[in-house]
Amino acid sequence: MKELKADYGKIAASYDQVRPTDRPHVEWWVRRLIEAGELTRGKQLLDLGCGTGRWGLLLAERAGCRCVGVDTSPEMLAKARQKDRTGLCTWVEGHAADPPVPLQSCDCVLMSLLLHLLADVPAVFRAAFSRLREGGILLVRQPTLEQAAGDPIHRFFPESLAIERQRTPLSREIEFWLEETSFSRIQIEPVRHQSHPSLAAWFEEIRLRVPSILQLLPDDVFLRGQERCRQFMREHPDDTTLLESEMTLFVARKDLRVRRTA
Repeated sequence: MKELKADYGKIAASYDQVRPTDRPHVEWWVRRLIEAGELTRGKQLLDLGCGTGRWGLLLAERAGCRCVGVDTSPEMLAKARQKDRTGLCTWVEGHAADPPVPLQSCDCVLMSLLLHLLADVPAVFRAAFSRLREGGILLVRQPTLEQAAGDPIHRFFPESLAIERQRTPLSREIEFWLEETSFSRIQIEPVRHQSHPSLAAWFEEIRLRVPSILQLLPDDVFLRGQERCRQFMREHPDDTTLLESEMTLFVARKDLRVRRTA
């Protein structure tokens, strides 16, 4: 995998602006992650690549679990701290491949929209495995390359597809890396949902270059693609395909007893 990462210090100011937590798909994901991660009061969650704390905060508030969020961007972490009123979360600067968290101290590890930002995905899976207690659960919320390649954003920014192919793993690659890391009982759940309430909301996210892949395009390429978006919206004001997105939830367990008796 090749690391192709946007400058999240620049994105931090607008990251939450176009990601309100009252959208229906957010509520669905909170319920599903709590269920899949078996998160309850007193459990310890590690949110790797936590960004502004979007998911860690919601899960801690709803499940009552404790959360440590780790991210490389101090600007994103500052936003997380500003929003945090739970008393349940800690926000720490660090890398997902070597998070500053004790070994075997977590009940659940979450990676949401992280894998495409990593140069070495297996190293991060190994780090997650080592931080989990026996019986702990890894949750990976991630568009696979099969899904990401079909994202309509590439229709307007065709240059972005080559970047996507360099940085986003296939579903079978993710499954293989999880197995190689000794995770067991791996579940793969494709999810399709409406992520934006309107074309205006979708375009606002494009205009602000919030999707990280747009940060990696030259300005002139981005402006041409933005104009293609405007033209499409003028010609197809009732089109809803732009409002939908696909990703996959991978659920895997650290179950050493299963591994020893296999």
